[in-house]
Amino acid sequence: MRCKRVCACEGRTLDRLLQPAVMAALMEEPQHGYTLIENLKDSPLMDGVAPDPSGVYRLLNALEEQGMVSHEPTPSRTGPDKRSYRLTSAGEECFGKWIDTLDRYGKNIALLVEMMREAHANSASLEPS
Repeated sequence: MRCKRVCACEGRTLDRLLQPAVMAALMEEPQHGYTLIENLKDSPLMDGVAPDPSGVYRLLNALEEQGMVSHEPTPSRTGPDKRSYRLTSAGEECFGKWIDTLDRYGKNIALLVEMMREAHANSASLEPS
């Protein structure tokens, strides 16, 4: 049986990891939304596929409401002012917690993958010849 075209098993539905990816990018330097989206596209998480811009802006707004991100308007020659986003001290603290959380998840995922490999190998050996 084949997976559907866009399947979670291909890793394309890791939306919950967008927050730490955004925070990691902002930890390096303040960024405009467009620049942030381009940088996320080049991150290992996105594998060359740009995230949905509206989802990134919704996340930035939510993080701003929670006090983890702030923005400063920067003048634009071609239109309305742009927003330059940066992490606040609360955002930096949250980012540190993400590191610990993802480290723990990584170890648990490695254990799960090993379990899955064993189960797959065992099921292959049980198939009739």
